[in-house]
Amino acid sequence: MSTVLDEDDMLRSGFLDPGASKYLLGTTSSLSRSMTSPIYTNHFAEDANPWKTTNSFDPVVDIRQGLASHDVATDNILGAEVTAASVLVGIDLPEIYDTAYIRAGPIEDRVSLESLGKVVSLASIPPRIAEKILHTVVPAGALYVTRNEFNTALALVACAQKNMETSLQEVYQHRNDLPVPMLPKLNQFHIKRSSRQPMAGSATQSQPMDDPWKLMLTPPGVTENEHTVSDSIHHPSHHSKDGILSDTPTHVHTVHGRTQSMGVLSPPPSLHHHHPHQQHPNTYPTSQGRVGDVKSASFATHDVKPIAESLQWFQDLDVIQLTVAPEKEGFLFKHFNYVVESQQRNSIVLRRYSDFYWLWETLMKRYPFRLIPNLPPKKLGGLDTTFVERRRKGLSRFLHAIVRHPTLKKDKVVETFLTEPSELLAWRKANPPAVDEEFVCVDSDINTFEAYIPHDLEERLGKLEGVLPKMIEHCHSMCLSMDKMARLEEAHGMEFLRYSKTLNKMSEIESNCYVPDCHGCVQMVRGYDAVAKHMQKAGSILEEQAGSSSDGILEDLKQHRDILISFQDMLHRKPKLSANQMDSLGKKLIANQAKVNQHRGVPGLEAEVERLDTAIKNDRERMAWQQRRDVHIRYSISCELSFLHKQHSFMSLLYQNYTHEQLRFTRILVDNWKALQGLTCDIPEPEDFA
Repeated sequence: MSTVLDEDDMLRSGFLDPGASKYLLGTTSSLSRSMTSPIYTNHFAEDANPWKTTNSFDPVVDIRQGLASHDVATDNILGAEVTAASVLVGIDLPEIYDTAYIRAGPIEDRVSLESLGKVVSLASIPPRIAEKILHTVVPAGALYVTRNEFNTALALVACAQKNMETSLQEVYQHRNDLPVPMLPKLNQFHIKRSSRQPMAGSATQSQPMDDPWKLMLTPPGVTENEHTVSDSIHHPSHHSKDGILSDTPTHVHTVHGRTQSMGVLSPPPSLHHHHPHQQHPNTYPTSQGRVGDVKSASFATHDVKPIAESLQWFQDLDVIQLTVAPEKEGFLFKHFNYVVESQQRNSIVLRRYSDFYWLWETLMKRYPFRLIPNLPPKKLGGLDTTFVERRRKGLSRFLHAIVRHPTLKKDKVVETFLTEPSELLAWRKANPPAVDEEFVCVDSDINTFEAYIPHDLEERLGKLEGVLPKMIEHCHSMCLSMDKMARLEEAHGMEFLRYSKTLNKMSEIESNCYVPDCHGCVQMVRGYDAVAKHMQKAGSILEEQAGSSSDGILEDLKQHRDILISFQDMLHRKPKLSANQMDSLGKKLIANQAKVNQHRGVPGLEAEVERLDTAIKNDRERMAWQQRRDVHIRYSISCELSFLHKQHSFMSLLYQNYTHEQLRFTRILVDNWKALQGLTCDIPEPEDFA
């Protein structure tokens, strides 16, 4: 597997580089030298061969002798022709090189000079040496470095940390035994990929992009210029004259073990202004003329700017840890409690399944036109361990979907659920929250919402509604396939462990050979022990890999599937809950107005005219209220549509991290088999059993 990856790297970034081509084609021995990668080196530091034979015949070593013969003078001559882009082509590099490259936020297989400088600064080397390294690897006039040049920079950093010469010749001579760069704070380091401004020299829009996951921050249906102008009006302090974001703080969060970078933009402060003594514009007047009581303080603070444009949905993502409490509660009917820990709120609370259901029901009443994820089933009767774990993961996905939603995460009920230390049932009885619709508590002029609603919203919804069932079906199928692959990896690992135990039992039997003074069997038993040890390690690696896939990409795929299902459910309840009487009210207003015009001034009909005037006034208020509600509904749905579209950025991170994890486990397995290969080369010969 490692060989395939190395060849892919050579074809992708080595042979396509002019400097690399010159190096590879100019010297035939350079290819031979690249084949002497430490594929047979022992990374597990085994002291000796367990077979303890005197025969030194090794066909692999014999083949390598001709390839590995060289001298320093030859290295100096060949090293003088290499470049930063070609010096490490075909070399099996440590995992930290891949990790640092991903953390640097590459775009189209290129890393900006600013990102490279930040990565180099993590090594804490003198500024003069860091400047020399950048001058060595960065081509003249370039604004970026390629993957190979980035790797060369890290190799030079490692040489500097070991007090070696920081030159390409030094890297070339030690390319098969390079020191590992030390970057202490790499795990906390992450640079957000900027997709608004392509790097100089990158492909134009008409050319195919190398990165299929390039993130587009411009909302659908809005051109780049329109988006920049809109942002400039609302956020003059965060934009340069070119309309590119500047001085924007970046937050790094970890979700399911993955690092994510969030840009921060704040909504206009003017949109939050509300006079406390002013009647709420969206409060429906009652028949007695009083304003309905609204506990608006328990609702989320509403931002007018849509999430597609303000990136508010990508701000301050919380991480929830959900575990099953060790002890069941209940006298007759035992039930599970769940320990809910919020990283952002620094809180730990105890909740029952009924508390989760209450939260879901309350949010469904308050936010009927938002994406409310479904809960896993309760299941009456016996609860086996598998079901309990499956339900725990489902509840965890439910909470993560809530705290990642730009509106739901700010609701006071959600805040109480995550932070109230007392039993939630008692709190609910003492403080029953309002369940009025979200529209009732909006504290901004509803007309400001209409400017953010796409003119072709219904057309977009129609297109999505037509393909949404297939998307859900495909996503569910991917979840099943990933779950099956994880189970196969786990089964594969268990078979390795079983084989290892059986081999150990076999070695115990053969340790007492029936042939007197048999040294061959003793050597074979030592070899069996070494094989069993490494096969046991391979089984443990595969089980860990299966757990990483099950808790990582599989849960993230299910999270995305749940969001798609939530959107479909919202579209299904929209016709019923968004129904209004505007058509009938309009006809009634026209008829009453005609009667008023006809009766006004007629003696004896003054009371009828007054009654009609009152009815017209009330109908106009109801008409205006329903119009404002209709605007807010369409605005909410447009925000959810943008939110769904933005989930592609999480899918991008999903596959990036999955690829990185697979590569990490593959390298660990390769190192394990490399170590065992060195121990199996000198097996006992036939004469040892004579």
